[in-house]
Amino acid sequence: MKLISLNVAFFEANNSKLTKFLQKQKVDILCLQEVVREIDDTVLREYVTKEPIDLATSELKYSFYGPNSIMDRFSMKGFHGQEDFKFDLGGLAEFGNYVRSKYQIVKAQNIFVENHFTYTLDRSNWPEEDYRAVLVVDLRVGAKQLRILNYHGIWTRGKLGNDKSLKACKIIAALALEAKGEVVICGDFNLFPDTPSMQLFEEHFDSLVDQFKIKTTRPASNELSGLGRNVVDYIWVSKGVKVKSFEVLQSDVSDHLPLLLEFNI
Repeated sequence: MKLISLNVAFFEANNSKLTKFLQKQKVDILCLQEVVREIDDTVLREYVTKEPIDLATSELKYSFYGPNSIMDRFSMKGFHGQEDFKFDLGGLAEFGNYVRSKYQIVKAQNIFVENHFTYTLDRSNWPEEDYRAVLVVDLRVGAKQLRILNYHGIWTRGKLGNDKSLKACKIIAALALEAKGEVVICGDFNLFPDTPSMQLFEEHFDSLVDQFKIKTTRPASNELSGLGRNVVDYIWVSKGVKVKSFEVLQSDVSDHLPLLLEFNI
């Protein structure tokens, strides 16, 4: 089976590229982060990603969307390579993680690892006050069960994490270890590989970005691309997952590169 994990880029009007990419890939399981679902009719259509994703992957019968928060605009000094970053959605929209699957979903949860599902127009205290959840999705694959954990991590400027990042990853690891079958943990963790938060998965799970010696999961245009290793997106698998292939696809579909895993359980 084939699985793709991708941060689809909340701040980019990339629906056309995203649609073409997803139609071409034909995967069995799709794990996405930064997916936008509109609430107000006034939300600018170029930033609404859930509907185009659904249309491009209509063959994936089962899905579960988990919003982290609701917003209509965002601004921050020194963010995304800009001195004064400003973004306006044109109306209220949900922002979250999304799993689509060829395989039946037996159970799915949107479990918060920092704060709660929140509607607020005041984001002046971000990222100190953030809202993050992990999707925990159990799939029936033949006679077996597969647990998918799809996560978009707590943002820190240097991608080194903090106490909140470590606490969140401990929760995710515990949820993974509760699984009745094999496990895939994936997403944009907003953390570099050698951080304590990422290292805590090493005892029970295999990091494919390490096994395959991946140097970057971001395009060359990223502000941290000058580093020796610019990896913030991951796929971890339990010991019983049989990995057939793994690669980071060179694509301009987003401000993150897609991770493609082919495997059996």
